[in-house]
Amino acid sequence: MMRLNIIFLFFFFSAFSQSKDSERIGVWDVNGSKIIKNQSVSDELAAYYWGEFNRIFPKELTQKYIKRIVLMTDGVDEKTGALVALSSKNDKWQLEIDIRDVNFETKDKRRLHESVYTLVHEFGHLLTLNRTQIRPTNKRKQEEGELYLTLEGEAYKDSYINRFVNIFWKGALLNRWDVIQRKYCYTEANCVEKLYDLYLNNRTEFLTDYAAESPEEDIVESWTAFVLRPKIKKPRTIAHKKINFFYQFPELVEYRKMIRQNTRQYLH
Repeated sequence: MMRLNIIFLFFFFSAFSQSKDSERIGVWDVNGSKIIKNQSVSDELAAYYWGEFNRIFPKELTQKYIKRIVLMTDGVDEKTGALVALSSKNDKWQLEIDIRDVNFETKDKRRLHESVYTLVHEFGHLLTLNRTQIRPTNKRKQEEGELYLTLEGEAYKDSYINRFVNIFWKGALLNRWDVIQRKYCYTEANCVEKLYDLYLNNRTEFLTDYAAESPEEDIVESWTAFVLRPKIKKPRTIAHKKINFFYQFPELVEYRKMIRQNTRQYLH
């Protein structure tokens, strides 16, 4: 079966670009552990957010790949953050954070948890889409069984996402998802409705409704649960197996331990 690589959807795009109603607070280039100040009143705020992100996550990835940070807001609980490729080689990335959603100064425990959740989610995109995982390609279509295609390029055979797709996105589920992309995702409303139906009809396979949007979001929602939830000793659903998927990689187990330790102050 040939399937079109129609990942760049209206609904998908909304998670990776700024809303037309959003307020951009500022943009800063990043150099390792520091931002390059642009002499704005928000320099200190940008330094704080980058400092926290850099502190929480593995520096061999954050400092290597994140080259720009954008602070913005579109109100509470809309777009909370994003990660955007700045290079076709997937070696330069832009981190976007909504400062009303990601708030580590609040005493609201729910908001603190959601703040951590957002950052773990966005780091998950960096983890699964960087240049060691995805290579540039001119391909726009793929045959079933070929290496997985993303908006950023073609996954390496042993990449996290290629392995994940080969296990969890085969057969009827992938076929139904493909039909939605081809028939309904030319308008945002229809796309959102049909993807939500996909989630409702396969609730034991997805951890959240957002995970049904694409394999890229599914693996990152599963990664986030892997980091933040206890290990599931007896997985009973495919969704649970997706969480446990990451335990086969020793480096990711170490990342999990590090991130949990570095966010402990916000979650307890």
